[in-house]
Amino acid sequence: MSTYNNSSSHIDKTVIYVFLFVFFASISVFAYRYTKYSPCENVTFNIDKAQNTVGELIKFKDVTDTAESWYWDFGDNSIASTQKEPLHVYKTPGDYTVKLIVNDICEATQTVSIEEKKEVLDPTKFPIFELQKTIKVGQKLRVNDETENASTWEWRFGETAKINANTKRASYVYTEPGLKTVSLVVNGDLKYVTKKTIEVLPLAETKRKPIDIPQAPSKPSVDIKYKPESAIKDKPSTPKLAPYISEADFKAKMMKVSKEEMSAKQFSEYFCGDINKKIVANGRNTTFLVFCEKISDKKIRIKKLEIFRDKGSNCINTITIDCRIRGLFND
Repeated sequence: MSTYNNSSSHIDKTVIYVFLFVFFASISVFAYRYTKYSPCENVTFNIDKAQNTVGELIKFKDVTDTAESWYWDFGDNSIASTQKEPLHVYKTPGDYTVKLIVNDICEATQTVSIEEKKEVLDPTKFPIFELQKTIKVGQKLRVNDETENASTWEWRFGETAKINANTKRASYVYTEPGLKTVSLVVNGDLKYVTKKTIEVLPLAETKRKPIDIPQAPSKPSVDIKYKPESAIKDKPSTPKLAPYISEADFKAKMMKVSKEEMSAKQFSEYFCGDINKKIVANGRNTTFLVFCEKISDKKIRIKKLEIFRDKGSNCINTITIDCRIRGLFND
């Protein structure tokens, strides 16, 4: 009987000791977590640049005051980082959600935009050639490349999309008047192309010699009374000059055409009645009438506009326009 009582007493003390151990251990864990606890509202981090490109090294920096551990998820399925200020490189363009977890419980996210890397062109690699400003239809245009270390050439003279010559020195004869774009590519590198414009003038009309018409025999003179003013009909009239319009005013009127507040016919006086004259829009040949129809009811932004006039009558012969029109006429 005594042995049973001693065994029971020993078991009761063991249970008490285990209970006390578990109690103090729980208190210690709670105290540790309490001292380490920090609020999550202030978790913030910075990205060193507002605009980033593919292949560029980007620095992320946590600025949370109470942070002791970090876990970075860069949103591109790459390996996470546990550094306070990690560096990362994105391989493809797009928008990525970057997540930072601080102290295993506090979280913050930001979106970083990665753009395609723009290629920087070397200005010394562009072809070099001189081009006269004007030439007449039927005359031979001669050009010569002056680019160093050039071994192949592709000349285009603006009347067709084909390559017109593949030699260092080239010549061309225009068949139609208008503003043409001459371009040159050397060594097959299409990124480096030099473009220049030349105005092709129409051939001057030759004056016809008057035809000698035999005169009828003279009749006896008859005294006819008449009023000189009423007797002279179809008197030659002095040709009227086209009204002058500045390039700024012309541009403003073109904007009204795009808003359907004006039509091509209202430009007739500036073109001396021919609103179907050829023009160049974004390097492409068209006519003024067709161009007005294309931009009607379209959003348009005119970057550059030049007017070429006839010196005698002030009529507009052609115009060149560089603009953006919802994808129309854009290269």
